Amino acid sequence: MTALYNFLTVHRPAPQAMAAALAEAIGVPVSGVDVADEDTGQPDDRNWDAPVLCTHRSAAGDLALSWDVSVSDAVAAAPSEAGAALRLAARLGTTVLHPAQESAPSAYWAVGPDGAVARARVLEADEGDGPPCLVVDAVDAPMGQLPAARVEVLAETLRAERWETPVTDTFAAAADPDGEAPATGTVNRAREALLLWERLVRRIDAGWLPDGRYPFELYAEDLRTRDRLEELAAAAGPERERLGSAVAELDAVFRRGTNADSGALLGRLTGSGSAVVDRGWWWHRRPAKLPWDGG
Repeated sequence: MTALYNFLTVHRPAPQAMAAALAEAIGVPVSGVDVADEDTGQPDDRNWDAPVLCTHRSAAGDLALSWDVSVSDAVAAAPSEAGAALRLAARLGTTVLHPAQESAPSAYWAVGPDGAVARARVLEADEGDGPPCLVVDAVDAPMGQLPAARVEVLAETLRAERWETPVTDTFAAAADPDGEAPATGTVNRAREALLLWERLVRRIDAGWLPDGRYPFELYAEDLRTRDRLEELAAAAGPERERLGSAVAELDAVFRRGTNADSGALLGRLTGSGSAVVDRGWWWHRRPAKLPWDGG
């Protein structure tokens, strides 16, 4: 099966250096790699029979070059995209970015020449004519060749993480066994809110795996989801008891991983002060282990 790689690099290696690095990374002779510029290369000059074809194009901003690489099925045991990026970065002395699996277009992995790995958010700035201007807006760990990028937890990667949600699954199977409930109906809205609430309580129960970090902004958003569940339960009709039971089960996990503080922490962090006492009891508790800075 043909392997396809997409890379972005901080530097612009010479075509000969790109070919040599790809040959080493993929495990083929240099003669088996064809490298061409998308804008200036001539189709008739390419070796279309080469097992490795690389088409590159210029970029501006924080990144200099975009690579599209295809590896034919004639190459045995071609490395993964992540493995190839790691080898290219070390060989070329440049930071290599490749797309993450999440659907968010800004989600990338960045690999430094020293082997350092970070998640990265890449944005395209509107610069009019010319090559695309690619900005590495943020990374979740410092990267030496991306000094302008903010270092922060990337919310989009946390939202895309998969968690087991048995309580939500049980509710959905019982409330809508045939999967025919209207997408905008109470059952589906309750299922979506329950899913988000369960993902939070599972994170808390797991000690904020995988790396102990979770932005306060996302945490507050999850508490607002719990607000919404309260409203949905009141309007759930025949599913009210089943939804209430599911929420109560998750609330017990939330209580186990949080401590009562009369809303002092969340009142301060949200800027609402004592007004937080008028909110649901979940606003009156703080995580036993804070996953954000400045608690």
